[in-house]
Amino acid sequence: MTRGEHTESDHHKIAGRRRTLRRWRHLRTFGSLTAASQVESAVSFATTATLVRHVGGAEAGKVLLVQSVATVWFLLWDPRFEDAQQRFVPLEQRYGRGRGTRLYHRLLWLDVAAGLLATVVGVVGALAAAAVGWISAEWLALLLPAVLAAGAATPSGSASAGFAIADQLSRLGVIRLALAVFGCPVTLTALLMVGTAGYLVATAITGLVYTVVVTVLAWRQVRRACGPPSADPVPVPPELVPFLVKSSATGSVSLASDSGLSLLAGLLGGPALVTYLKVAGAPGRLFASFVNPVAAQLYPRLARAAAQGSRTTVVGDVLRSSALTGGIGVLAVVVAAALLGPLLDLVYGPEYTVLYTAAVVMLMGAALRGAVIWAKVLPSALGFPGVRLVFLSAEGVCQLATLAGAIQLCSGALCGTTAFAWGSLGLVLLSTTGWFAVLWFLLRSLTGPGASAETGPAFGAPRTHPAA
Repeated sequence: MTRGEHTESDHHKIAGRRRTLRRWRHLRTFGSLTAASQVESAVSFATTATLVRHVGGAEAGKVLLVQSVATVWFLLWDPRFEDAQQRFVPLEQRYGRGRGTRLYHRLLWLDVAAGLLATVVGVVGALAAAAVGWISAEWLALLLPAVLAAGAATPSGSASAGFAIADQLSRLGVIRLALAVFGCPVTLTALLMVGTAGYLVATAITGLVYTVVVTVLAWRQVRRACGPPSADPVPVPPELVPFLVKSSATGSVSLASDSGLSLLAGLLGGPALVTYLKVAGAPGRLFASFVNPVAAQLYPRLARAAAQGSRTTVVGDVLRSSALTGGIGVLAVVVAAALLGPLLDLVYGPEYTVLYTAAVVMLMGAALRGAVIWAKVLPSALGFPGVRLVFLSAEGVCQLATLAGAIQLCSGALCGTTAFAWGSLGLVLLSTTGWFAVLWFLLRSLTGPGASAETGPAFGAPRTHPAA
């Protein structure tokens, strides 16, 4: 065998080893993020179940309602830089070591400043509302720690984006898991010893600890991957602001769907309906926490493929992810149909087994949504964040209208929850079909090398603003 043949064989072996290592790395990242998501979901279920059993459904509904109010308040203020960071920091890094670090640092501190401002205004607003008699002292005692907790969590998204930029998502999963294990006994102890106010205060403290730890570690990871911040000034890319406006609005609308539903349920149906919706939606949230890491892994892959104009890579990742998450969704619904009744009895109590039908239907909706998990990141990765904004806005408005109609047509919380579950399933079915129908439009941006809308110059192209 000639020397050239030996060399070619060695190249094939090396390429095969690299592919194997990449697969194991993807599996390790998925396992880490999924484990963290599952533990966080388990902690959430444990605290919610303990809250319902300890103080009753009506009082638990008040806690869930003030948390929803605080979340909606911060949706109006949080700029949500994480998508823009993952999109533009690697682009900026191409033009000099440390330039991406400086841009990331700037956006992170802007997010922190926005969170602090929103927290101060929210606390002052709550105190003023109590002073003029709009809310009682009881509601104020619940609302203040809820606002502080939501404010503490505001910069966590931008901080977490640093791990994705540094290609260290598996490490982020480990950190999230450890912090979830730390926070669970703290919040449960506060709930059992102090009550609902203590529970909310503990949530604020653990949320602040989470944000500080993740922010410090993410900053170190970005610095290690991209170098120390550039000493030269780094101008803001002109494409960043339009992208940021659309991606921030998309993130806010996405989170507003759940919080807005709880808020509307509390205003029109009372705290008991809020609790029923929370319990019935728990299996669907658990399923979502299992498949969401797929979207976190897809984003950087799709963004790189979009920058290279690789339509084949994008289509392959989209179809594989749909096949994977769709199959998992079918299995989850089949298993839940057999086990969900006893589990509701075990976790929440026998009075909540009446929510079996609503819980299964809402899980079916979550499984359908999971079949297009790529829809969470594909529009932004291809430079069209406005597409997902339109979808989420339309779906959110329809969900709120469905809930309002269910409350008007039904006389009790159980009937309203079940009616909303079926209506929501129909809306998700339409949305899922629409995503597959619009997929061809999103792929049109990949007809040429590096073609992409709203994303700035392709990798290696001349800058449109002066490089320092």
